[in-house]
Parts: sequence; C-alpha cells; structure tokens
Amino acid sequence: MRPQGLPCGIIPFILDNMLDFGDYISTIPDIPHQNFAQLLEQSSKDYAEKDAILYRSGKRQDFTRWTFARYGEECRRVARGLLAAGLVKGDRVVLWAENRPEWMAVWMGTVIAGICIVPVDFLVSEQECLNIIKITRAKAFFYSGRKRDFALSLPGKGITLPVSVCISPDEDSAAATVPETVHEFDRFGADAGGQVLPPPDSIAFNDPASIVFTSGTTGFAKGVTLSHKNIIANASAAIRILQPNDQDIFMNVLPLHHTYPTVCSFVVPVSFGIPVVIAEKIVGKVVIDDIRDAGVTFLIAVPLLYDKVMDAIESGYGKLPGILRGPLNLLRIIALAEAKKGRPEFGQKVFRFIRKKAGMHSLRIMVAGGGPLSPQTADFFDSFGFNIVHGYGMSENSPLISVNTPRHKRNVSVGLPVSYTEVKIIDVGPDGIGEIAAKSPSVMLGYFENEEATKEVINEDGFLLTGDLGYRDEDGYIYIKGRKKNLIVNSGGKNIYPEEVEAHFNNSRLISEVLVVGRKEPVYGGEEIFAVVVPNFEAIKQDYEGLENNDEYIKSLIKKTIEEVNRTLPGYKKISNFTLRKEPFEKNAQQKIRRFIYKYYAERGEE
Repeated sequence: MRPQGLPCGIIPFILDNMLDFGDYISTIPDIPHQNFAQLLEQSSKDYAEKDAILYRSGKRQDFTRWTFARYGEECRRVARGLLAAGLVKGDRVVLWAENRPEWMAVWMGTVIAGICIVPVDFLVSEQECLNIIKITRAKAFFYSGRKRDFALSLPGKGITLPVSVCISPDEDSAAATVPETVHEFDRFGADAGGQVLPPPDSIAFNDPASIVFTSGTTGFAKGVTLSHKNIIANASAAIRILQPNDQDIFMNVLPLHHTYPTVCSFVVPVSFGIPVVIAEKIVGKVVIDDIRDAGVTFLIAVPLLYDKVMDAIESGYGKLPGILRGPLNLLRIIALAEAKKGRPEFGQKVFRFIRKKAGMHSLRIMVAGGGPLSPQTADFFDSFGFNIVHGYGMSENSPLISVNTPRHKRNVSVGLPVSYTEVKIIDVGPDGIGEIAAKSPSVMLGYFENEEATKEVINEDGFLLTGDLGYRDEDGYIYIKGRKKNLIVNSGGKNIYPEEVEAHFNNSRLISEVLVVGRKEPVYGGEEIFAVVVPNFEAIKQDYEGLENNDEYIKSLIKKTIEEVNRTLPGYKKISNFTLRKEPFEKNAQQKIRRFIYKYYAERGEE
C-alpha cells in the first residue's frame, strides 16, 4: 500500500518520483488474524511437528526443542491457569525474566486469554519492577529464579498477587524453601484442564495485548499500550519487507521485553512457522556457537553486537598475510559496490570462506535495530557478503517504521517506510530538517492511564510525533540527525545535532564513549559544544604501555583525537572543550546513553 500524503524533505520531491513502493515491499500476504488467539490456533496446528523454539543453557551440547504443537499446549496451559485463578479480560500480568521458551509461553498464554502482558526489562532495579507492579495493579507475576527473593518479599511490601510463578531455575537465589503459595511453571495450570478458554473471535483487534514501560533516554517511564492489531500489523509489515521463508531459522539474542525483538524475533517466526533459536546470553562465543550448530539464517540484533563481531572478524582478517589481503581488499571494494546496488551475491560467493571461518556462513541476512548502526559497520559486513540491513522504529509504533532491504539499501539512511506506514517531516527548518512523524495501524493505543502524555505524541491526524529530527531524500529514504530534545543551538542560530557529532568517534581506537552536550556561551547566550569522553583504557594500555595511569597524557591523546575530528567538521559543529570520565555511561536496554542523568555536564564548572 502506497503511503498517502506528500512527505517533506531536504530535497523537494513528489511521490511519483519516489522509488515505487511495490518494488521493495513483497506481495507476501498479511497475517490473516485479528488477534493472537487466532494466530496461535493456526500456527500450532499447521506447523505442529515443526520445531518452534530451540534453546540451550550452561554446558549443554544439545538444544532443548519445543515443537509448535508443544508451544501451543504450553501457552494454553498458562492461559487456563490464569483464568482458573480468577483473572479476567483486561487484567495485567507482569513478566520479569530472562529470555527462555517459558517467557514466550507466558507472553502468548496471557494474551490468548484476553489478558494484558507487561514484560519488564530484566536489568531494571527491584524498585522499578515494584513500581510497575503497583502502577498496573497486576494480578499475576511470572519471574526468573534469580528474582525469587524479590517475589517472596512482595507480601511484606503490601502486594498480594493471586498468581506468583517462577519460570526458571533459581541457582543464584538465597531462598532455601519455596512456600506452597508459589507456583512452579510446570505445575501452573496443569490441573485447570477443564477451564474454558475464550473463543478466539471474542478478543477484539483493538483490545490491549501488551504494556511496555520504556524510559528511553529521558528518564520518565511511560507504559506504551499496544493492541493485538498494533503488534500483528507490524509483524506483517516486517514479513513483507524482509521476506523470510519456511527454510529460515531465526535467532533471538535481544531481551524479549522490548518491542523490536518481540515483533521481529518472536511474533514473526511464530506466525510464519519458522524456528527461533534463543541465545542464552549475549556473549560472542555463545552466539556464534548457536548460529553454527543450529544453522541460523536470520539474525536480528542491536548494533552493539555487530560492532563486537566486526572487531573479532577484523582482528582475524588482519592476521592474514599482506600479500593475500591486497587482492582481497580489491574484491571487498567490488563486493561493497555490488551490495549498494542491491546485489549482495558477489560478496556472498567470494567471501564464503571468511564467513565460514567466523562460524557465520549459514546467515542469509542480518538485521540491526534498536539503535543507530554505523555506516562504516554496515559497509564492513557488506564488503564480506554478510548482507546486513538496518531500520528505524520506536515502541510507540510497535516498533518498525522503516527498513533498508538487501535490494534497496543506503547504509547512511534508515531505509524506506514499511507497509501501510506514512512518514512525513513536519516543522521543517531552514536546513530542510524537521521532526519525523509516522502514521500506521501500529501506532499505540496510548500511554497507560496517561492521556496527557499520549496527546503530546499523537496529533489530531493520528500521526505519531517521534521526537526524532531528520529528512527524506528524493527517493524517500529517511535520514535521522538526532533527537529534538537534544538539539543544540549556537549563538548564530545554527542547529547542531549531538548524535551526528558523536558518530564521528564511532571507530576511534582511543575513545570508548562520547556524550556531546550544549553549554551556554557566557557572552552571546547561545550554546557551544562540549564533549564528555570515556577513554578506551584497554587500547591505551596496549598502545602506550606504562602511561595508562597518566591522566595528563591520556587527556593529551584525547585532545589530539578531538582535534582530528574537528578538522573534518564545519566551524559551528566543532567541539570547543571536553572533559574525561572514567566510568562508562549508564544506558537503557537498547544500549543508548541515558542522557537525562548527565544534564549536569551542560553546566559550566562541571569539568
């Protein structure tokens, strides 16, 4: 479906001059279901004997395998258990655990019962989880064995839950005994076989399915409420643009509480009858071993993981004899040029030996999301025939808004809008940059019990105001420059996007992290650019042995690096001053710096 309306961009264009949307969105049919009860009923029947989930932990060599038939039964058991415990349509269930098959069963089992699931980031504090339980007035709590002590403490905090279920072993727990009131996952719902599940058609497509609490980088947690339609429509959009097939094997390495992996690494394969491998942890060797042993073809991850894999491959490639790397580098140039034309086959054939040595030769496509992928990282993988694409989205849109595809990609952009999604640029400034707004069937119902905050981000025309600043080119590709709230304005009225300046340090050996903020100029009242830098102390130790504890010397190295970057920037974007920080910045689940915590760096005197 072609987006309606006239998008605005840095170069004026009309839809007829854009790349034909039908040229990059496939004709794969949409998921034909209005809710997850219907979806699960069909997938567990049509793909009954096919593997749905593969998982292994610890030192296990073999995967634990759940077929679609078993997955369906586990989900229905959870649903019956919840209903038998007295929960009713519209109640909320909080899920706080690591990725594992049981997590997927609890999520789906909850929503097919007409109840709303509230998945919580496993890394949040106990106080934050407690707040979510209170805010949502949850009636059930499913948790990891590592959170058992917290679960047992809830009655003492005034929290009484009809259902409290541990879904995983608790080797790390200090609790020696488990009271009878705490249900173990395998027992939960086992005696509720007579409980009648709601008819699939009784769950409306606009009924709430999930509430995702996201503080992003601003600090204020809001509950993004998504309907069955929101999530299923976004999964359909992902399928139509990324075109998985029944021979694929997906791999999930991201925390499932976030909408990106929920849709792309969970709902998509379940709806399409595709197995998904759940990685026990985001550790290079674990991920690579799972890819190799399971024959994974479809990897979906955040840029940070790809950066780490790139470093490992680059290290191995650098050890090849120079006489061999010379001609290979020429072939890499050709492979990259072909990939940018939508023809990845050359690199796939020529560099299969590199990918095999890395244990990643089975991969057909790698998808990056949840944060910006460096164009240099994307080019690196394309030059070896890895076929990497990346996109853009936010939880409030369930989350996909745009994606590059193997045939239509520009690594410096975040791609073209996915199916049924209209994207326009509003409040365009003199530089052609404005706020990105999106309208689609995936736009959230709203923030949980927060109508005022909802009205701030969804306008009267139904457009989601993303808070991201960017533009579209003559072909409709979307480019992001930064966050509206982070914008720096100098005394000359020039707009500076801190993320754009920070990106220049992505491949710096001596700088691990950098945060750019605006500081008030003492004379003219505008803002000047100030950088907070976390040095790469490990690299400094390797390159400047004996000087790794010399603060003045390290500061001189960082100053030189900043000066080198400044020479590549226009005057108004140059960093005027900086300070060093020894500890890494605190980040959210998508590994984005929680910028609001570090506002004090914008104040003068905070050196």
